[in-house]
Amino acid sequence: MNIDKNETSIRSILEKVSTGSLKQYLNSLSDFHTRHSKSPLLNDAGNWIMNELRSFGYKDTFYHSFKSTIDNEEFELRNIVCKKKGVDEKLIMVCAHYDCIMDLKEDSVSRAPGANDNGSGVCAIIEIARVLANENLQHSIQFVFFSGEEQGLLGSKSYAKYIKENGMDLYRLVNLDMIGYPFFAPNTVIIERDNNTNVKHNQVGENDTESIKFGEMMKDMTSSVGLQFHLDSIYDSDYEPFEANGYVVIGAYDGSADSIKNPHYHSSSDLPENIDWDYLTSVTKLVLATILKIDSFNSH
Repeated sequence: MNIDKNETSIRSILEKVSTGSLKQYLNSLSDFHTRHSKSPLLNDAGNWIMNELRSFGYKDTFYHSFKSTIDNEEFELRNIVCKKKGVDEKLIMVCAHYDCIMDLKEDSVSRAPGANDNGSGVCAIIEIARVLANENLQHSIQFVFFSGEEQGLLGSKSYAKYIKENGMDLYRLVNLDMIGYPFFAPNTVIIERDNNTNVKHNQVGENDTESIKFGEMMKDMTSSVGLQFHLDSIYDSDYEPFEANGYVVIGAYDGSADSIKNPHYHSSSDLPENIDWDYLTSVTKLVLATILKIDSFNSH
């Protein structure tokens, strides 16, 4: 059986994305005093994310636990994985990190709401999961939330290894890391492809062409959700460990990871009231449209 969603069908699904839902999620997530990877509050935030996903009817959800050393101390950290089964086992992953930090990286006790970095990416995925809960898809999907990103992509390194060792057919990955303030230019989303000329950020060459094509597919969807685009390269986020394992990855980003231009970056003022809700809604729709398009595109 092939499931083919046409443009009209995709548009009707996109209309289900709710700004009100995104606000509700982000306010709840930002209410945690901190989500630092060394803080026990990160587990509380993880439980909140898991409960939201289960409330949509997802049964195949689990914590992917791993140990990592942070500031010379060992921590047991958890990624959150939610699976939606498709007709086939070919896998689309949409991912974001749910931990956050202050300007002083090791400070695990100060107030750190992390609304944009990266509550915005987390809440977009929760909303996409809600919208897709009762949709039939050709490919299977994993909604994945990583911990330990701010300490060196710890969660994504661990999970990329797990995916590889278990021989999963990871077809495409979309990473969301800061999508709530359009800092590059008004209403403009940065689409990151696997074409960085620095080998540190592009360890495998064989997946570059498909990533660039996938980025073009996302770019082609921007006008339908009222966004402008800027094409750039993947850099220092959770797609990199998957790229290094040969998988095809792209990312969406708002350009705001700049402590000089953005006073809220890694700060206690990274609060929901500073989010551009229309922009976050549009980027959420863009990612959802890209998932639906790649699912339909490859189902023939």
